[in-house]
Amino acid sequence: MRITLAEPRRFNELLRQRYELPSRSVVRGVTIDSRTVRPGDLFIAIVGSRVDGHEKVAEAVAAGAVAVMVENDVSIPGGAASIRTNDNVKEFGRLAAEWHGMFRIPVVGITGSNGKTTTKDLLAAILRRKYHVLASERSMNSTTGLPLTLLRQEEAHEVAVIELGANKPGEIAYLTRLARPSLGLITNVSLTHVEYFHDLAGVVREKTELFRGLPAEGIAYINTDVPELVDQDVPCRRYSYGFHEDAQLVGVHNSSPDGDTLSVGGRFTINLPQPSFYLAQNVLAATAVALNLGMTEEDIRLAVESFRIPRGRGVISNYNGITVIDDTWNANLVSTLAGLEMLDGMATTGRRIVVFGDMLELGTFSTQHHKQAGQAMAEHRIDELLCYGPAAQATCDAAAEAGVKARHFDTKEQLCRALADEVQAGDIVYAKGSRAMAMETVITEVLSN
Repeated sequence: MRITLAEPRRFNELLRQRYELPSRSVVRGVTIDSRTVRPGDLFIAIVGSRVDGHEKVAEAVAAGAVAVMVENDVSIPGGAASIRTNDNVKEFGRLAAEWHGMFRIPVVGITGSNGKTTTKDLLAAILRRKYHVLASERSMNSTTGLPLTLLRQEEAHEVAVIELGANKPGEIAYLTRLARPSLGLITNVSLTHVEYFHDLAGVVREKTELFRGLPAEGIAYINTDVPELVDQDVPCRRYSYGFHEDAQLVGVHNSSPDGDTLSVGGRFTINLPQPSFYLAQNVLAATAVALNLGMTEEDIRLAVESFRIPRGRGVISNYNGITVIDDTWNANLVSTLAGLEMLDGMATTGRRIVVFGDMLELGTFSTQHHKQAGQAMAEHRIDELLCYGPAAQATCDAAAEAGVKARHFDTKEQLCRALADEVQAGDIVYAKGSRAMAMETVITEVLSN
């Protein structure tokens, strides 16, 4: 991941103040990936689970890095300046937070178990009709991705929309301290990453750190359809939204053969860019924040109706008469059930085929959740299920027991061949799996060629 600095002169002044970097080292970009280094970059050597960035310092300098941040006595070749720290991730965060603190604009922090990236992208698209917006790109929401987002900030930005993600306890509180949001929104909470959070209560504790980190003058946006969020203590004003009458902003979702619509507070109606109640939830969340930031109903409607769903998050495409739903960015039980419900509601002259990969980071819940996913295949009229991954064997077995034609494959190549042999015009193919399973490659291999 890499960013180009919008205000390099000002950023270099900060670097010289913090680290006494020589004036000859003019930094124009920042990267944590040696493969993306460009001349003039600051390379942050991150110790990852698979690669230690310190082993790539020479490669980064050879590619043009003029400065490197390192944790140990690594030899720095070629005259590049060095910044030595005890912990590069934390120092990178402090550097980004100091840069971010030089600007005074509204900051919206968004987290949640599902839908946070789509909600973030929706809100950014709406706000761009009026403001110059800083928004997290893709899913740059981690302890290394968020600092890169903050370093993209410049004087022209009028509002920031920042996504906060967590795999382990303590990360949301940490990211909230870096981003300092004045507005906080939690899309929902469910059993995701429970390998580290252990149970739903652990997920709730982690996600609601966003609310607890808001300033007294801030606003916490409460989804009243999520019971675990309704009674949370917050240090600031609350604004509620949801699909029940007890919310301050009430949404009504309607589905018809002509498409889905969302009525917002009985005031205006939005034609959703594709059919999905879960997209309607994301749109309502983004709308709640946008209205409070001064956006007009017309701007909201126009932005949503022209919105493009992010890659891998339920995008619907057509390949030679075959409808494909690419929902491969990530997977847990809640998002899988949501996808199956959407698939069940779609009219087709052919079959409903699910291509399913493992749902990861579920800890002790893994077998149970994979079995529940398999049982849901029958409940949602799935004609055929093709599974890949060791955990997905439980999904395959449960679906077969419930009467679904289900097969498990040892390799993705075997799955691709089976799908290619069977899929035909009129079918709907729904692809789902955790990020590490890369199930989108099945779509590319079988249907895009």
